[in-house]
Parts: sequence; C-alpha cells; structure tokens
Amino acid sequence: MENNPLLLDRQLCFRLYKTSRAIIRIYQPILERIGLTYPQYLVMLVMWEEKKIDFKMLSHRLELKTGTLTPIIQKLEKLGYITKEKQKSDQRKINLVITEKGKEIEKEAQKIPEALSKATGIDYDSYLKYVKWLDELGDVMNEASKKQKG
Repeated sequence: MENNPLLLDRQLCFRLYKTSRAIIRIYQPILERIGLTYPQYLVMLVMWEEKKIDFKMLSHRLELKTGTLTPIIQKLEKLGYITKEKQKSDQRKINLVITEKGKEIEKEAQKIPEALSKATGIDYDSYLKYVKWLDELGDVMNEASKKQKG
C-alpha cells in the first residue's frame, strides 16, 4: 500500500492545493487591515503597478476568466479603489483606472510582505527561492499543458 502512486499525499496537485489554501488563510487577516480579500488584493497589485489597464489584459495577467474577474472589479469599484472608463479608440473596450483612494491604500499594503514574512518565519532570501522554484514548476506545467493541447 505504501508504494501506491494514488495516495492523496503523493499527489503534487494536492500539495499545491493545500499550500495555496494555507497561504490565502495567512493573507486573510493581514488583508483585512486594508479591507481587501485575496482576489481583490491580486487585482490591486496589478493596478498599483499599471495605474490603468485594459480589462482583458488584466484578465490575462491574472489568468482569471472575465466572468470571475467581473464581480471582483465591481466590488473594488464600489469601494472606490478603481473606476471604469471606455477606451476612446474603441467604445466597446473598458480600461480600469486606479483612483486616489486606491493609491492611498497602497501605502498600507506595502507593509503586507513584511507581515507575511513575520507570520510565516520565511526570510526574504528563502521567499525568493520559493518564487523561483514555483516559477520553474509553473513553466514545466504550462509547457506540458501546451503539448497536451497540440
């Protein structure tokens, strides 16, 4: 039985799933300080970086379907952190623009990486190693996915 490749704890997908859920649980109380959920935080990370972005480009960047992203955007809009504006060149396309209120919470959000480090005990060098390893794993999985489709 020990050599069974179908044991749940031997599955890479399950390990990643468990880890992802644990990370989100750690982020939750940290993000509550600035009134964001984890998906909203991901959107705001892009907004702080870009200031203005096409809705479809944001969807692509976060690898979220537009149907999943829409309610997140609506909530951030209600909170006053972003606004929507139609593109002048094509009225069918929407840009998302960070507001002054959205920029204001960035100052508080800058404390999040340090709070995460304290909560996990992971120093910055280790953090960067994990990021690199996960990027490499993601590249392997994306390449495998492309081969399956093609």
